[in-house]
Amino acid sequence: MQFAAVCFAREPECSRFHYEEKLLEKVIRSEIKMDAIDESLKKTTGYVEENIQTISVEVVSSGIYTRWGRRSCPGSTEMVYEGFAAGGHYSHKGASSNYICLPQDPIFDGDGRKASNINKVYGAEYETRSATFQKNLYEEDVPCAVCRVIRRSVVMIPARNACYSGWHTEYSGYLMSEYHDHEGNKELVCMDGNPEKAEGSDSGNQNGALFYFAQAVCGSLKCPPYSENKALTCVVCSK
Repeated sequence: MQFAAVCFAREPECSRFHYEEKLLEKVIRSEIKMDAIDESLKKTTGYVEENIQTISVEVVSSGIYTRWGRRSCPGSTEMVYEGFAAGGHYSHKGASSNYICLPQDPIFDGDGRKASNINKVYGAEYETRSATFQKNLYEEDVPCAVCRVIRRSVVMIPARNACYSGWHTEYSGYLMSEYHDHEGNKELVCMDGNPEKAEGSDSGNQNGALFYFAQAVCGSLKCPPYSENKALTCVVCSK
């Protein structure tokens, strides 16, 4: 037989059963190696998925908020930068509808780029003359601080000065925005309840973007629980 001839030529003691035994041994060894590779691949895949989940949690749960009326961030919160509250002029129809926190150290392109048809950005002032509190800040410039909370989500809750159970208070204060009859409208933001003036504030009446306290109007907004004669509070919470 051809098999026998080849077998005896290479291995004098070779037999059909010996050949099959060796072949089976190789198959078993191959299967063991494949099992080891498969197990290693599962461990690697699990490690990658675990790290991806960790990264995702860190990205989703880190929160950024602006603390209006203060030059610092509360507690152990990381301050991204300190700045000046600003926005569009109260009397301009095309004024921006949001307040922004401009940093104290701006960087401009060095080639003098500019335009003639523009949107104008002004500093902000407290307009507290008619209020029963914080009158000492009337016409002072408004500071701000952009803060980062590590591994937390952030929400501003209007009409409350305390967070719901399970949430941490970053700061509390009062809702403020533009005067209701001005051309330039602004968003409602949470002004810190213990506000201060911006660095370099001169208490001059330059106007620009203005902050007025906000109060509820009864009707479709039910009173109670709301009241037209009380300044609306606010709180910034994290979790």
